[in-house]
Amino acid sequence: MNLNITTKLTKALTALILFSCLAIFVLYLIQRYGTQYAEHKIQEQLEHSGLTSFVHYESVHFDPFTLTPSLENVRFGADSSPWLRFARISLNQYPIKYPDLDVKFWIQESPIASVSGDTKRWMRAAGIETLIGKGSFSSKAEGEKVLSQFKLDIKDVGKISLSSNINLLDQSVNLPELRSDLLASFALGQPEAMLIMYGKAIELRSLDMTYQDAGLIHHLFPQPAIGQESKQSQLDYLTFGSQALGLAAVDSKEAKQIASAIWAFLNKPEKLTLSLSPSSPVNLKALALSASEEKLYNDSNMTITNH
Repeated sequence: MNLNITTKLTKALTALILFSCLAIFVLYLIQRYGTQYAEHKIQEQLEHSGLTSFVHYESVHFDPFTLTPSLENVRFGADSSPWLRFARISLNQYPIKYPDLDVKFWIQESPIASVSGDTKRWMRAAGIETLIGKGSFSSKAEGEKVLSQFKLDIKDVGKISLSSNINLLDQSVNLPELRSDLLASFALGQPEAMLIMYGKAIELRSLDMTYQDAGLIHHLFPQPAIGQESKQSQLDYLTFGSQALGLAAVDSKEAKQIASAIWAFLNKPEKLTLSLSPSSPVNLKALALSASEEKLYNDSNMTITNH
């Protein structure tokens, strides 16, 4: 009787060991070939979008349990003095929900001396010696509608949240290519290229942006400096800014509304929200035309609030 029990236990233990070894081997194969496939697709996308010389990374890690890849030690810009350094960029849910995208990233702690001249100037202007932060980006397609959300939290600067709801009118537009083109246009300093490529293909349904201050405004606009000029002269300066951005004509009531909201935020910086919710979806080309005619504030049904 005892011999039978011992034999069964031995067989069960042997089976468990064999199953564990098989499971480990399968996970190894998934990780190995998943890493190779992910790196191939990432390189393919970088080459297709012309970003090979701007995006550098140390390695690709593939999680065999979630089937998602991560790029480790990523540099954007020149390899020696990049614009930004990321400790990790994780592509969650890829490729299970393609072409949906869910990305999380961590900005690597970067002293001012380790980044490019452009980033140095930005950091000096913001009064920070070391750049560190985190963020996320998600984008989900539902037919022609694409819902996206971007979040960024930078220490000593603040938190930015951006959400958009757009329509893709041209069914031939490839969503991953659209995202790559958007990234490439900013990386190359040519955001206007998006208007040329997608001016009539993208319709804006709504756009919401929120900025929560964490010390940046007080550094850029110290309270004593703000108080040196009269409130009216500051408001006048802000109304001219509204016209320069194409939001509203300098002598309009809309320009005064914008100036009042911005002035209140600068004097008590907490959270500033900008929303665009046009009465009907409007394409990018029409929005650019409204800006050139200094009517973007009204035509996009824009609101700017300080709270």
